[in-house]
Amino acid sequence: MSQRTFQFRLRSSHDGPTRATQSLEVEFLAESGEWEPQHPSLTTPGFRLYLLSLLLCQHFYLVANAQERAIPLQRVEGSFTVLTSADWILEQLNGDFRLRLDPAVSAEERSRADDEAIAFISERMKLCPVSRNLPATAEKAIGLRLET
Repeated sequence: MSQRTFQFRLRSSHDGPTRATQSLEVEFLAESGEWEPQHPSLTTPGFRLYLLSLLLCQHFYLVANAQERAIPLQRVEGSFTVLTSADWILEQLNGDFRLRLDPAVSAEERSRADDEAIAFISERMKLCPVSRNLPATAEKAIGLRLET
């Protein structure tokens, strides 16, 4: 049996002072090899909605916990690859999120994004209810790192 592969990428901006999400772009890699912007609607295939909810839940938990730690986010970029069996059972999830801090803030504010804070956010992302409901057999790897 062959696997199915689904790939997404995400970009968001977070201007001060609240660092809330100001813009969010999500794209899906279509079979044609072209990245397609995603604007979920009632006509979006159900499984794609499920995968989008997984990606957006991870992003929400990342941003919310960065705000809690007063980390001066400027941008978040992420990539997501999901492998399923031929009959659509999720087998593997690989995510990679990269944070860019606001270069206009002080060194003290930037220092809030230390290794401990990044580890804290990464652990909290695992609490996303969509992720917690993935099959126990699915391999999950979500990376979070600070761009320099």
